[in-house]
Amino acid sequence: MSIIRVNNSRLVVYGNDHPPPHAHALGAGWELRIALTEQPSLLTVAGSPKRQEIALALLDVQQHLTALRDFWKEYHG
Repeated sequence: MSIIRVNNSRLVVYGNDHPPPHAHALGAGWELRIALTEQPSLLTVAGSPKRQEIALALLDVQQHLTALRDFWKEYHG
């Protein structure tokens, strides 16, 4: 597992995960699964994040996209 801590959340890539390439954004009481595409997109939502938290998580993934993709490739080829 690789973690990037940003703002009040964490961006996580799990080594035992499944395609498509994605990261998990974890906050207080919520989890988002975000695709690692050129324009990151929301795949799933668990819990009750605020709209602002979703927008910030998407921006965080965009800003750390290269590192998150590198983590994915390291674990999944």
